[in-house]
Amino acid sequence: MKSGIKIDDIFSLFTSLITNIQRYINKIKDKNMKSIGLKSCYLSCLYYLYKLGPMSQMRLCEVCDENKSAICRKIEYLTQHDYVQKDTSADTKYKKSISLTIKGKKIAQYISSKVNEIIEKANADFSDTERAVLYSGLEKVNQKLKKITTSE
Repeated sequence: MKSGIKIDDIFSLFTSLITNIQRYINKIKDKNMKSIGLKSCYLSCLYYLYKLGPMSQMRLCEVCDENKSAICRKIEYLTQHDYVQKDTSADTKYKKSISLTIKGKKIAQYISSKVNEIIEKANADFSDTERAVLYSGLEKVNQKLKKITTSE
């Protein structure tokens, strides 16, 4: 391996690869969001509202895998800067439907196209079978680690 880590040191290999992948993803997010004048922390909100359509703050917390206060701050910023709008008819702020504005849709379309472009480049060397095995394995690891963290 280029990193100098031996395959028999599975902990170092696994954590190093996952950490590096996350670091590269963050760099790509920062670079592309900076080019449109937004911080990368807003990417998930805009992307999921574009892909899944209007949803409540509670649902957005779930799909973005973030807590209520973080999503609330992001939605507040995105609302103030005319990227999203809230439905005013719901009882509580967490049940109000959040949707993209026209400005938000344009930005979210750009984000979606960049995501697709980057995923295509990252997956270019994989066959469909290799890709399926990779993501299946990652999902299994994810579920096992989730189970470990919730059972302790």
